[in-house]
Amino acid sequence: MGKAHIIWYNSDRPDSSLEQKVKKVVRSSEPIFLYRCGGRVSSLPTGYYWRMMNEYPSMRIYQLEVKDGE
Repeated sequence: MGKAHIIWYNSDRPDSSLEQKVKKVVRSSEPIFLYRCGGRVSSLPTGYYWRMMNEYPSMRIYQLEVKDGE
């Protein structure tokens, strides 16, 4: 049991502190999800990517995952 984090991200109004928040949560190995309100997803630390969760009909929910081989 632990914490999970969800980010509401609007690429039309980016939050400059978001990258630092993501890096902090990545270090704690807690799951991170993103709901994309705009046209793009946020930038990420090297070695990570947003995986679209196709099981949701909105097609706007992503889970942060480690790239293979990184």
